[in-house]
Formats: sequence, C-alpha cells, structure tokens
Amino acid sequence: MNLQQYKFVVATGCSYGTTLSSLDCKLLNVNLESNDNVIFLEVSCASQGSDWMYDSMVYTIKKLLDMGINTENIYCFVEWTQIERVTLNQPTILNDFFNTNTNPSNVFHISSNVKDETIKKYLYENINIKGLDGFHNVKSIEGMWYFTPSHTDKNDILKFKNIDFEFMFEEMLEYEIRVPMELRVKKYLDNIINLQTYLKELQIRYNFVSMQSQFSAWNVDLDGNLRHMYGFRQNKPAFRNGEKLIINSKFKSNMNISNLNDLEYLLPQFKHIISQIDFSNWWFYKSDFFRYGGIDEYAIEQYGLHGFLTTEYDIRFETNINLQEIIPSFGYHPNAFIHILLMNDMMFNNSFFRVDDNSIETIKSMVDDDINSKNITKHNLAISKSTLSKYISLI
Repeated sequence: MNLQQYKFVVATGCSYGTTLSSLDCKLLNVNLESNDNVIFLEVSCASQGSDWMYDSMVYTIKKLLDMGINTENIYCFVEWTQIERVTLNQPTILNDFFNTNTNPSNVFHISSNVKDETIKKYLYENINIKGLDGFHNVKSIEGMWYFTPSHTDKNDILKFKNIDFEFMFEEMLEYEIRVPMELRVKKYLDNIINLQTYLKELQIRYNFVSMQSQFSAWNVDLDGNLRHMYGFRQNKPAFRNGEKLIINSKFKSNMNISNLNDLEYLLPQFKHIISQIDFSNWWFYKSDFFRYGGIDEYAIEQYGLHGFLTTEYDIRFETNINLQEIIPSFGYHPNAFIHILLMNDMMFNNSFFRVDDNSIETIKSMVDDDINSKNITKHNLAISKSTLSKYISLI
C-alpha cells in the first residue's frame, strides 16, 4: 500500500495519553485546519511507566519507516507518565498464556481526516500492539507484554485462575516495591534522552509534555526518602469522603512549591543528565504556583472542579455525567475538552494540522454554559456550580 501521500501523527503516553483520541469525542465536534491527509496513531497504555513511552514510540516509528514513510511526514507527541512507575515484562514461561488471552479489540487508536477504512485495516494488521483480555493497562509490542504491578488490580489477575500468572504478579510487585526512587528517576531520564536522541537523529519533529509536574514538587520525607508532594493527602486539591467531595482550599499553601523542590535540586547527582534534555521541545504549564506543570495543573488551575469529569480511564466518549466519579485532583484524568483546548499549545512543532479557533471558542463557551447552568449540565462537558455545591465540603 502506498502511504506516501499521508502525514502521520504518532502519540503515546499512559492514561493521560488520550489527546489525539479526544478529537473523536462527539460532544466536542472538533474541526481541524489542515492541507494534508493526516493519520493519527495513538499507542498509549494506561498506568504504564516511561519504558512504554519509549518502546511504543520507537517501535511505531520503525514500523512506519518500514512501510516507506519518509521521516518528514511523521510528527511525534509524547505525554510522559509519573517517574515512580516501574514497567516490567512477562517471563518466557507465560508466553503461551498471554498469546491465548489477547483481546483483539483492545489494541490502539487510529483515526484520520480521510475516510478510508482500508488504511486502518492495513495499519492494524502491520503494527503489532495488542491488549490483554480483561485489562485496560496491560499491552504488548510484538508479543512482549508490559506490566506496572502496583497499578494492576490483583482481582483481575485472580480471574484467570492461573497459578503461574499469580506468582508472576506477586514477584513483580515485590520487586517493584524494592526499586529505590533514584533508580526510577535514572530510568525515566534515560528514556526521555534516548527518545529525544532517536527523534533528532531521524530529524522527526516532536513535542513532549508531562501528565503532571515531574521536574518539580518533590520533597524528602522524615525517613530521608524522596517523595513527590502530590502523593500526600494534605496536598491533594480534592478527595472523596463517602458521597461528599472534600475540597482542600489549603493544598497550595501546604506544598509551597519553590525551586528547592525541583528534582535537580534534591538530586544534584542527576543535574548533568537533566541538562541533556532539550526543553525547547517541551510544553509546560507554568503559573505563579506551578513551576513545571502538565495537563493536570492546567486543568486544576483553569477549570478546577469542572475540568475533571471521571475517574475512569477512557473518558473520550462519555455521554452521561456521573457525579460520584468526579475527583478534581492530581492523577484523576481531566475531561477530553482539556486536551483539545491544550492541543495547539502542546503540539507547537506540529505543522500537519491544528484545532481551528472557532472550535476552541465554541468549546470554551459550552463549558461556561455547563458551569453556570441551573441544571446538572447543559452540554455534558462539565457539572454546574449549583449542582456541585450540594456535594461539596471545604477544609
């Protein structure tokens, strides 16, 4: 198949890596400006560590190059996950088990501004990324499976009634717990630099973003361990207590983030490695409070309670709002409209398409309508202030 007339936008990440697929959210009705035939490939996998970001991007690009795609026709976008996540791969003894429990419908996302199903079929057949049946956060590349044990539900493991699978999970989980934070930081930075080098050598344009601040907001606990400040309950903007949504109005003052909380300040031995990162290709959300923010920080400061719709992984096609799922806090998945509003800014090296200004202004207006609605919502993008006020407690 001749694919030379197409431009390819390849994206990867964890569960926050849904920027491209958010374009397909019917509630948003996004229009794109483009003079090209563009194919969008999103190979993200929920809960994964930075190994998945590196491996899935390099693999997908290699497959496109093998198909004869020129590098100038490829643009890459990576949403980097949390440093603390450790990705592990399955032992050989379980190869047959995994191969027989592959879910053919849990693969990766393809869309295009060109209506040609034969292209999708060809790409699905030739890019071998698959999901494990019963999991949204376990995927494989050419039969190599990727796990993040601490982010995997043990009950999902037990459903298979496979003692080898259960043993693998327990061993992986014990190993992950023992991995020191410094080793996790080193792995994370290496993956960023290695992918940056790979893309630069091929002269492929790219942009990187963070799901949430990873280069700042760190602290050392009483035991001398490096901890990210977002992990402490008193630093969370909101959390649930039964049916009540507890709003923590003191979360910023509790953290009081400064340059003294930067990763390179607390781990100066990594400063020479961090200096190798080309931050000119990164998008950060920066404000008077957040230093190296990402998608979360933008959603929290710009839209607060209304920027987060659900705790579920796949938020692209939500049509009904469930009030019990809303937790506007770090790691709880901003609404699809957040990704669309940020898309042009985050993908500033992308020349293949952009979200048109009318779509952005329309979405902002719809969200405002929802926030100020006298009902629960008007457009199903956000819950109104009047409704939320009945479920909120302040601390």
